[in-house]
Amino acid sequence: MKSSPPDPARPGFHTVTLGCKLNQFDGAAIEGELVRRGYREAGDPAAAQVIVVNTCTVTHKADADARKLIRAMRRASPDCSLLVTGCYAEREGVALQAMDEVTRVFGNREKARLGGILDDLGIDQRETRARIDRGCDNDLPRALYFGERSRAFLKIQQGCRLACSYCIIPEVRGPSRSVPPRAVEQALARLIAAGYREVVLTGVNTGDYGRDLDPKLDLATLLRRLFDRCGPTRLRLNSLEPLTVTDEIIELLATEPRLAAHLQVPLQSGSAELLRSMRRNYRRETYLDVLKRLRDAVPEIGLGADVIVGFPGETDALFAETYDLIEGSPLNYLHVFSWSSRPGTPAADYPNRVNPLVQRNRSRTLRKLGADLSLRFRSGFAGTRLDAVALGHRRDGRYQRALTGNFIEVDLPPRSVEPGQPVTVRVGASSAERTLAVAEGSPSWA
Repeated sequence: MKSSPPDPARPGFHTVTLGCKLNQFDGAAIEGELVRRGYREAGDPAAAQVIVVNTCTVTHKADADARKLIRAMRRASPDCSLLVTGCYAEREGVALQAMDEVTRVFGNREKARLGGILDDLGIDQRETRARIDRGCDNDLPRALYFGERSRAFLKIQQGCRLACSYCIIPEVRGPSRSVPPRAVEQALARLIAAGYREVVLTGVNTGDYGRDLDPKLDLATLLRRLFDRCGPTRLRLNSLEPLTVTDEIIELLATEPRLAAHLQVPLQSGSAELLRSMRRNYRRETYLDVLKRLRDAVPEIGLGADVIVGFPGETDALFAETYDLIEGSPLNYLHVFSWSSRPGTPAADYPNRVNPLVQRNRSRTLRKLGADLSLRFRSGFAGTRLDAVALGHRRDGRYQRALTGNFIEVDLPPRSVEPGQPVTVRVGASSAERTLAVAEGSPSWA
């Protein structure tokens, strides 16, 4: 889990990953390949001979952030090989390659043959060049590098078969594909052997896992197989679409202590009219029923949602429907996005666009609601004991961070426990900025 001490004689690499946890996994695979080739991680891009920017394209702002970052990386290291990949590179590769700052662009589908790309560019520090890997983009690499991070990510699925009117991801990630269970088990075993005690299972539509396999499988079955092998390591599901939250998943969340009591269930809108326009495959009532079943079965569970504001046609009244649904729901966290047109999606041609100023005000309103829900949730655990995994220290050194199973980041006294290790914490007072806690031993599953 720990990175090796820097060797100044070895050329440096620097990577920046934007966007989702699946992209974080891809970033770790890229870093793993560079480490395998003899490069060392350079915290300062100015000291890097190779820089990789792993992009996101979920919104217009994500595209702009990527371009800004590419220019900043070139200014920091004028002579580096600057590679750009990820979803924005998949969608707008020609435009990105035309940027003066960029050495080479490669999309998501080429990430699996990174070794060959490096060879093509002459970026190789070993005496013998690697065999060019032209494998499937859903293969799991043997080399994953998470640096000093205390948690690891593991891709089990990518792509999506849904057709939401606003979403470009099926175009840049392709159709839903599942990683075979044996490959997932082997990759998990390597992460456990490296010392990780929390592994986050990632995908674009993780709940769709196994439908494309022969024989077919489902996510609950995969989880049971992983629990037979994961020992004292906690698994975490990141996000599940509402209709993929099955009774079997809820039962595992309620009964398996090594499955973190936390789930992100995308909402996008609380308006029935907008859900139809977004081409979402569930109704308001269905969504609320999923949350209720989760809360009833797992009272301490941390529940989050993705929400889009400013979708074409969103009036004040329809926005109020979203606000009211969230305010009266069991949700504890919100990820709020302002809609932006993605060329190639049906919604890009929808009329009745919302004024950007109105979008910003609605985003601010929902973020304030999300902060209130979070504080209420965290405050409810004062005096209770929760299982957590220790993270690193805050920059000011005053606190050590730990993440509970139900997704509360708590602040412990400095050097309470080795980063990456499971710990039981007693939760103290919460404020808007932080939740205090103290370490009290180890969880039973550890």
